[in-house]
Parts: sequence; structure tokens; C-alpha cells
Amino acid sequence: MPIMRILVVLALAGAAAAQTAPGRGSLSDVANLRRYAGDNAKLAPPAADEKRVVFFGDSITDFWGRRYGKFFPGEPYVNRGISGQVTPQLLLRFRQDVIALQPKAVVFLGGTNDIGGSLGPIDPAASHANIMSMVELARAHNIRVVLASLTPVCDYISPQTNKRPMEKIREMNNWIKEYATASCISITGRPCWTNPGCCARS
Repeated sequence: MPIMRILVVLALAGAAAAQTAPGRGSLSDVANLRRYAGDNAKLAPPAADEKRVVFFGDSITDFWGRRYGKFFPGEPYVNRGISGQVTPQLLLRFRQDVIALQPKAVVFLGGTNDIGGSLGPIDPAASHANIMSMVELARAHNIRVVLASLTPVCDYISPQTNKRPMEKIREMNNWIKEYATASCISITGRPCWTNPGCCARS
């Protein structure tokens, strides 16, 4: 086989593998909408008195209750985390995996992979815009929002602090706090009504 043909075959094989990498989605499903499509179809609409909550985010949410323990047994809480996702992907699937499930509230934890560069560099302003868009979509559908601060990282399993330096995590968390305060949004550990002058629209 000529060397050029070999190179072409290897390049196509590499591209195909990259497109189907776990958590990344293919080029035709960049947000990995197929991950929860079947589960969403089986989930009945919430009862009139049901307080359904969707937990939405990346691996920290995804692995919650799947590897260790249980995910809020007996509660109408739904896990819609996907490992490795960045905020542009989360925004793309927000309608299918949050709005369409008709929850009373959504708990959002995302942005650490934007810092880590899982799919390449993402400007902090773009991450902020994606989060704000998801908040606005939730509010347009009468879904209360709870924003979670990014968690610290460690190097116990694999090196992380170089990819996700604490100063960048701190900057994102400071922005989340400021945005939540200005927009009357609850953040983990602080309900929105504890903000001075806050309204009930979150």
C-alpha cells in the first residue's frame, strides 16, 4: 500500500476514534444528547405535587450515586451529568435534559472542564455567557436555579493542579457568587432569600 494511502487511512481512523470518545460525542452529536435520550423518554411527567429536581453538570454530577452510594433514594431527583463536558455542551443539551423534564429546580455544577481545557481553551467570558444563558432558559420555564461552586482539585489520581490552577477556580467561584447575588439566584449553602434585597424570581 503506498505510503500516502497508509497515512490517509491512519488519519481517518484517528478522527473516527476521537469523534466517538466517551463523554465527548461525535461530530453529529457534539453534546452527547443520545446519552440520556432513552432515559428521558421513559421518565413520566412529574405529578402535580412532585418536587422534581435535575442535577446537571459534568463528571462530578455524573458519578454521583453511580460508583458509590445511592443518588438521593426515594426522592424525585434526576441525575443528568456527563463526564468531561464543557459549558457549551451543557448549554446545547439544557433543553432536552432539563427543561423537557419539567423540574421544579435545577442544580447546576459546571465550568471546571472549561478551565481544564477538555475540548480546547474556552475564554472565561464565554463560560460566564453559557451559564447565564442556561439560567435565563430555566427562568423562562419557571425552573428555580441553584448554582454550585467549583470544587477544588488534587493530584492524588492524576495531575490536575497544572490544568486547573486554584486561582482560576477561585476566579470562577467569585464570579458565580457575584452573579448569583446580583441575579437573586441560590448558590449551594446560601439560599437566594438570604441576599439583601433579593426577590423571589430565582
